[in-house]
Amino acid sequence: MPRVLIVDDEPAILTLLQYQIGKLGYELVTAANGAEALAAFTAQRPDAVLLDVNLPDLDGLTVLDRLKQADADVPVLMMTAAYLGGRGVADGMHSVQMAVKAMTHGAYDYLLKPSDEFVDKVRLSLQNAIRERQERPAAAALRAELGKVEARFSQIVGDSGPMREVYRTTEKVVNTAATVLILGESGTGKELVARAVHYNSPRRERELVILNCAAITETLLESELFGHEKGAFTGAVARKPGKFEQAHGGSIFLDEIGDMPLTTQAKVLRVLQEGEVVRVGGTERIAVDVRVIAATHRDLEQMVRDGEFREDLFYRLNVYPIALPALRQRVDDIPLLAAHFLRKHSRVVGREITEIDDEALAVLRRYHWPGNVRELENVLLRATILADGATVRAADLPPAVRGETSTETSLAALERRAIRDALRLHPHNLAAAAARLGIAVADLQQRALAHQLKLP
Repeated sequence: MPRVLIVDDEPAILTLLQYQIGKLGYELVTAANGAEALAAFTAQRPDAVLLDVNLPDLDGLTVLDRLKQADADVPVLMMTAAYLGGRGVADGMHSVQMAVKAMTHGAYDYLLKPSDEFVDKVRLSLQNAIRERQERPAAAALRAELGKVEARFSQIVGDSGPMREVYRTTEKVVNTAATVLILGESGTGKELVARAVHYNSPRRERELVILNCAAITETLLESELFGHEKGAFTGAVARKPGKFEQAHGGSIFLDEIGDMPLTTQAKVLRVLQEGEVVRVGGTERIAVDVRVIAATHRDLEQMVRDGEFREDLFYRLNVYPIALPALRQRVDDIPLLAAHFLRKHSRVVGREITEIDDEALAVLRRYHWPGNVRELENVLLRATILADGATVRAADLPPAVRGETSTETSLAALERRAIRDALRLHPHNLAAAAARLGIAVADLQQRALAHQLKLP
């Protein structure tokens, strides 16, 4: 029986949702604040989460991020009481901006309450989310049986020559136990390729554990990777298994491994060499059988020469490299990607956006896409919100994409201006600034330093 966690601090909403969702036959768990939600999620491992944006203790987006860190695949449906046509333009803009943020943080859907269609939309979206989650392992197994590249990698959109080469390269390694190193600029889809490798491999029935090495401090990174014993450090109130233990029998995806500290690199190397981990603060050697898939946007060979990355770890990881093309190298895929993102995000604004006109497509093909596919997705989400009818037009695209940002014409000048504007809008929140640009936090830090821009 599917289990659903409902998080809302309004008793009336909780009661309404319990009654209506209960009719679907789901097992229900409730929480009235963020702390209760995180505890319930850890204890109950629900199949889907209904999460209110406004909670009395934690921000809803913060809770969303933590849920996604614990289980990247769990569908989280965000809810808010602010909606278009409510208390005026300010509330409407807040709703749109929050919807964009929620979707870029990984929300499955964004639902407006208390609208007339709220309950029906919750039920429909929840049923779709749970069905997709339940069908995912079966779909992955079916793709493996078909043995067709197009079917096996159906989550990756693209039919250009460079992408066909990616499919061919990836196809050769999925059924092996080889360590894979995925290389490419930020936003090129490295996590999608990692998922394709895992879910088409003999390990597909076991877990794929995902960890972004750039998003966690060195101390916490070691605890996340290797686990810790009770009392190992302040706040370690109980024993915690690490990601390698969690991935036993399956795969672990170490994203942005180029940002991993040297001391942690040495410990990861030991896991690869010896097949065992030692928890922080412990002495017991714990055997693990894990396939490692790593990714980075950085030049690891140059980092090895500069003494910033261990040479022995590089050779352990570089057994089978897969290089992903930048979006500017696969412009023929832009129409396919645009159609995919329009279908994906049209539900955010509650209407069908079915087309993108030729002029808008020409604009998208001319743009240089420093943020790659991730940036394109954000641009199409914004255009879906702004479009007046069922068609996205060139006027619905950002001025920077249309080439109207500045009289400065150099790529470096345009990039510096975009980063500066994002940092001004989000002076104390790097994650929000990076999301606005459609790039990773680590990439934003790197580019800001290159342009001599001050970081918060």
